[in-house]
Amino acid sequence: MPGVSVQGVPAGLGESLTRGGRKPVAGATEAKERKLDEELKALRARDKGPRRFASDLFETRELSPLGTEGGISEDYVLGAGDELQVNVFGSATFEVPAQVDGRGELVIPKVGAVKVGGMTLGRARSAVQAKVGQNFSRASVDLAVTRLREVRVFVLGEVYRPGSYLVPSLSSLVNVLGLAGGPTRAGSFREIRVVRGGKVVHTVDLYPLRAEGLGNMNLGLQNGDTVFVPLAFNVVTLEGAFARVVAAADLEAAQAETQSDENEDLPESQRSLLRQIRHLETQLGKTEASPAAVIAETGEEYLPPAPTLSPKERMALEERLDLLKDELKTLQRMARGDHRVEPEVRLRSEFSGQAGWLARWQEGGEVPVMQFELRPGETVAEALRFGGGFAVEGFAGRLSLRRLDVGGRKVALDVSVATAGTVALQRGDVLSALPRRDEADRAIEVAGWARVPGFFARTEGLTLGAFLKRDGQVLPDTYMARGEVVRTHEDGRTALLVFDVAKALGGDPAHDLKLEDRDRITLHRIEDLRVRKTVKVTGPVSRPGTFPFHEGMRAADLLFMAGAPLLKADRFVAELAHTRDGKPSEVRSLDLTKLLSTEQGSPVDLKDETLNPRILPFDQLSIFAKPDYRPHRTVTVSGQVARPGAYSLDQDRASLKDVLVRAGGLTPEAMPEGAIFLRKIGSLDPEKVRAAQLAGIEAKDPTSGGINDILKRLSETKRQGNTGKLLESPVLHGLEMGNINRMVIRLTDILKGDAAADVELQDGDELIIPRRTDAAYVVGEAASPFATYKVKPGTTVRELLRMAGGTTRNADRWNIRLLKADGRILDSWVMGKKVEPGDAVLVPQRFRRDSSWQENLNALTPLALILNALK
Repeated sequence: MPGVSVQGVPAGLGESLTRGGRKPVAGATEAKERKLDEELKALRARDKGPRRFASDLFETRELSPLGTEGGISEDYVLGAGDELQVNVFGSATFEVPAQVDGRGELVIPKVGAVKVGGMTLGRARSAVQAKVGQNFSRASVDLAVTRLREVRVFVLGEVYRPGSYLVPSLSSLVNVLGLAGGPTRAGSFREIRVVRGGKVVHTVDLYPLRAEGLGNMNLGLQNGDTVFVPLAFNVVTLEGAFARVVAAADLEAAQAETQSDENEDLPESQRSLLRQIRHLETQLGKTEASPAAVIAETGEEYLPPAPTLSPKERMALEERLDLLKDELKTLQRMARGDHRVEPEVRLRSEFSGQAGWLARWQEGGEVPVMQFELRPGETVAEALRFGGGFAVEGFAGRLSLRRLDVGGRKVALDVSVATAGTVALQRGDVLSALPRRDEADRAIEVAGWARVPGFFARTEGLTLGAFLKRDGQVLPDTYMARGEVVRTHEDGRTALLVFDVAKALGGDPAHDLKLEDRDRITLHRIEDLRVRKTVKVTGPVSRPGTFPFHEGMRAADLLFMAGAPLLKADRFVAELAHTRDGKPSEVRSLDLTKLLSTEQGSPVDLKDETLNPRILPFDQLSIFAKPDYRPHRTVTVSGQVARPGAYSLDQDRASLKDVLVRAGGLTPEAMPEGAIFLRKIGSLDPEKVRAAQLAGIEAKDPTSGGINDILKRLSETKRQGNTGKLLESPVLHGLEMGNINRMVIRLTDILKGDAAADVELQDGDELIIPRRTDAAYVVGEAASPFATYKVKPGTTVRELLRMAGGTTRNADRWNIRLLKADGRILDSWVMGKKVEPGDAVLVPQRFRRDSSWQENLNALTPLALILNALK
């Protein structure tokens, strides 16, 4: 698209793609800019391949300020929209703000209009001085630009966000390109064009700017200009020991390490949970984090929110998310005095004494690489110049060039520095600078448990014992019975020499070895030979876990490290288990009333072995919980009652009628026949749920599939016609109840005082009283597959189906069910049954097929009644 002008922009493109506008409210603009920044980061994160030289110029978008604080040069050309401050002093003294209007005039009160459009600031000051002099003698004028005009420019071609942008008139080309994200991987950095009136008026090469600080970036943009980024020229790859290439590689490695260490203070278990929680929240659409933020935080591919989660899938994800959050909260109960052992240990390995990029190359095969764009005819010499020359560790005598010949075969060429200016580069060439391997000269290395590890000079005749004494390398806890020297010979072979540290310090010739260049001395500490001794605390305490063992610690000390017992903890009895080398443990009962620390004091003086026994290595202290403890047992009553809300149970065997009395009874519009009573099935304790998952146990009730599952089991079994395989004949209405199950109750009987019909309440129960309705529902294989009908007393199922247009050919007429408003299901002689308000007729399929009505949950009686109750 060379030479694209404003006239070549499609109609409406400027408005639809406008970026960086300044007219909206500041807060909204900032939020918009942040969103654009995150989108650009996400787009760049998708790019594959090596970094391109000069792309770092556009990693940060920066809007040029409109305000000037008066700091504008005298040669600035004024135009419509510029705001100025006119100061007049002398025989007349006043100062007024003024703006250059569309005619290029500056209207000054008490003076008149002055033509300044197209003039430099210096000439405009003279023009204003002359105009003021006509009205006020001996008056001087000062003119300052306070706010720059905005111009609309188009950024097109190979950029991440092409479109129109409203920018200050003095914006540089780099800033304008940065608003659009800069050139893409296919865009050129070497010939960026400014098109005005259909003609190219300026071209910009970013390489001299980035490499040497040269080039003119201060072209004054005018309204309607187009900044066009064409496709790149010859793109070649520089790999190896080039100064800029290795510097970029070290910077990327440092940034990656910083990113991975953002949560360095958290153990890996918590970091893993945070990553899982973020992904689940993203899938459920519960996070406002941008794709770039997710990629940066997790280091993994961004998963967009799932648009069509079924109720069953959403409930499963919600349950999983709640479980992970509860588990994370448990792990985060760490106070200032936490002494638990952190099992995660990070091991790092690198080639000591080498540059980071060289160590990564030699250790892991990670070659520093960067792509450069060269103009036609540019040679290896230009590539070497833009690459910053050779790195310190590079071999400066020769380069290796790999390219494809006309036959498509790979060929390799050696290029000397002397002939670099004569070898032109082509698209796809790979230019390599190899590192040189320098042997250490008269240097030895000390590693391990030494006072000062590192490299040291070696003098002729220096022995091991003399060196260790000279620099005081032996620590008090250094293991004196053994040390090693790894000796590297000139041909690269290595040998292991073992010595006794104490004897080497004593001058024993057999152990006081004579040191040679490139020797590596390793010392150890006594602790390395000891098995790590730990103790463990389990149960409902603030910080359960594994703690380091210390000589002399007692049960009260370990209890203090584990933190305060939780509310559900039994504060009277605990057990201490001593290990017996794999045999059944020796268990001792503890009286916690004597051992727990309180605000009034701590049993630091209690040394009684019976009450406060000593802790031995690998002991386990168990704290127990109160049976079925909960701070409150709560039920929820909603819908048509006088006082809907949450009610705490005030007795062990509270009944549903008791709570309804506390709720003020039913309203006149209540429909007790359709009351919906919900009870959670399975454990509410996240620790028990987690244990069940780890054990492979599904903590769900057989009927937790809801109405769909019940009707599956009620339907007759079908056989596949060709294979004879048994098939299910489900009613496909798309409702899954998860761990919540409806209990059928007779609320009208309960209100009349029938004790047999009353329900003993449990924690988490929920009662929904719907608003009275005169409607019934038809769901399934009917002519109107999800419909609501007003029913009169005496209406039968047959008549209701006739109102729905009858059943389809795929209807399973033998398995039609009548779902009563109170949750009961009638399955025999259904067609003549009376239909009451709130009932639903369910018509299953004979053969499974895709149906749009399956996705509509509002057609089902329970959900429809719930919605009706809350209106």
